[in-house]
Amino acid sequence: MAKIKVVDYLIKQLNKLGIEEIFGLPGDYNFEIVEAVERNKNVNWIGSTNELNAGYSADGYARIKGYGAIITTYGVGELSAMNAIAGSMAENIPVVKIVGMPKVQDIKNKKMLHHNLDNANYFAFMNAYSNIVEAYSMLDKNNAKEEIDRLINVLIKTKKPVYVAIPIDVCSVEIEDNSKIEYPTSDKNNLDIVVNKIIEKINKSNKPMLLADILTYRFGAKDELNAFLAKTNIPSCAFVRGMDIISSDMKNYLAVFAGKIDNQICYDYLNNSDCIIASGVVISDLNTMGFSHGFDLDNHINIQSNFCKIEGVKYENVLIKDVFEKLKEKINYTSNVNLERTFKYALPPCADDTKLSVKYIYPRLNEFLKEDDILLTEVGLVPFGVMPMTLAKNMSVQNQILWGSIGWATPCAQGCAMAAKNKRTILVTGDGSHQLTAQEVSTMMRNKIRPIIFVINNSGYTVERILCEDIDAKYNDIAAWNYSLLPKVFKGDCFVASAKTNKEFDEVLKIVEKEQKSRMCYIELFTDYLDIPFLARAIAVHPERIK
Repeated sequence: MAKIKVVDYLIKQLNKLGIEEIFGLPGDYNFEIVEAVERNKNVNWIGSTNELNAGYSADGYARIKGYGAIITTYGVGELSAMNAIAGSMAENIPVVKIVGMPKVQDIKNKKMLHHNLDNANYFAFMNAYSNIVEAYSMLDKNNAKEEIDRLINVLIKTKKPVYVAIPIDVCSVEIEDNSKIEYPTSDKNNLDIVVNKIIEKINKSNKPMLLADILTYRFGAKDELNAFLAKTNIPSCAFVRGMDIISSDMKNYLAVFAGKIDNQICYDYLNNSDCIIASGVVISDLNTMGFSHGFDLDNHINIQSNFCKIEGVKYENVLIKDVFEKLKEKINYTSNVNLERTFKYALPPCADDTKLSVKYIYPRLNEFLKEDDILLTEVGLVPFGVMPMTLAKNMSVQNQILWGSIGWATPCAQGCAMAAKNKRTILVTGDGSHQLTAQEVSTMMRNKIRPIIFVINNSGYTVERILCEDIDAKYNDIAAWNYSLLPKVFKGDCFVASAKTNKEFDEVLKIVEKEQKSRMCYIELFTDYLDIPFLARAIAVHPERIK
C-alpha cells in the first residue's frame, strides 16, 4: 500500500470533496500544513487579513462549493476564528477547522511555549471548540489516518464544522493512502413507509402546502423538491433563510413568509392548510418573523435532513433528497388551485434627482439581478429589503439569519466569489457591519476576484437603533468613513463610485454591468438616517419615529 504524509493526506481528501482553495494565516506551528497546500497542485492557498475573515471566507466557499477549510496556528489564530466557526455551526455550513500545534512531547510536558496561557494547557482551546463543532480531534502518530477519515465522514453526514489539531511532528508521519469515506444512504424500508404515508396524507387533504427552508438546500434536495412541486402543483412558500430554494416562476409559489406584516395570502393559506409539508425547516425568531407562523410542525409532515416526522411519529435514516426524489416518482396528485403571488416589488419608478432611499434601492437592485447570481445579504436590515425580491433563475441568496454576526458578509462574499468565479457575486452590506471586516476587500483585489459590493451608508448601526428604547443612543454611532475612497488604499484594480440620488444610482448600475466583467466594483450608497426597509418596522421599538 502506498504511503503519504499526514498533512498531504488531509489536503488530498479535502480536494476530493471539491475544495480547491483553503483560507487562513501562516504561523510557525502550521507551516508544515500550509506547505502541504502549496505542494498540492489542485489546491490554492488564500492568505486572509485575519483569522476571523478567513473563517468567514471558508464559510462562504462552503455555501457555494459544498465544503470549505481554514488553517490557523495554535491559540491566537484559532481563537480569532472561533466566532466564524460558531456561525458555520449554527448555519449548517461544513467547514474543516485545521490547527497547527507544537510537538507532541512539548504538549505532554506542558512546555511553556508562545501563544500559551500561563498554565500551558494545550487542550484548552480544543475543549472550547468542542462546543461549536460537530466533531474534533488532536492527531497523533497512531490515530492520524483513522481520525481524519472519521472527521470527514462526520462533515459529510451532518454538514457541520469539524476541528482537527495537528502537532508539528505528526505532520510528516507516513500513513496509508487509502481513504474510508462513507456517504450516508437512506434506510429503504423507512423511506418507503415515509413516502407512502406522505402520499396518503396529501391525497386525503383539501389544502396541502409545502414550506421550504434552508436545510433543504444544505442537504442537496433543492432540485428534487422543485421537481416534486412542478409535478403536483401544490402551493408553496419559504422561510427567509430558504428564500432561494423554490423557483420564483413555480406555479402557486407564494413567495417568502412574512408573518402578519405582509404577504397575507401566504400567511392565511399556510395557517389554514390541513397538510403542511415542511422541508428542512428551522423554527427561529427572525426566520419566522417573530414566531408568527401559527402552526405546530408536529401536527404535520416534517421532513428533515436525515429523518422525517409525520404527525409526531419519527422515522430515522431517511435522507431529505431521497424523500422528494421518491415522492416525485410515486405520487399521482395535481392540485387544481390557481393562486397568485402578491408579495413582490413593482418595477421602480423612472429615475430622477430624488434623494436615494431603500424604497428605490431594493426594487432597482431586484431589476439588476441576473440568472445564476449569488446575492449576499449582510446581517441586520438588508434581509428585510431582499425578502420581497423576485429571484432570477438559479440565483443563490446567502444570509446569516440565525447566528447574526455583523461583518460576516464581506469576507463571506470573498469565499462565494472564489467558489464560483464564473458567476456574479453581489454583496449588499451596511456601513456598520462593513467596518468590522472591510480590510478583506484587499484580499479580494489581490486575488483578482470580481464581486460587486454595495455599501449602504446610513450613519451607524441602524438595526440596533430601531431595537433600542433610545433610538438616538450614541453607542450606535460609528466612525465616519469615506467608503468610496477605501479601495484606493489597497493595491489592485477596482471600479469605485457613489450615489446620492435615484438617477445617480441608475447611472452607476449601468456602468457596473460593463465594469464587473473585468474587475471588482465597489459602490457607496447614501441614504438618510433611519431609512429602513418597510418589513423592518415590525421589529422596531418605536416604529412611529422611523421614516
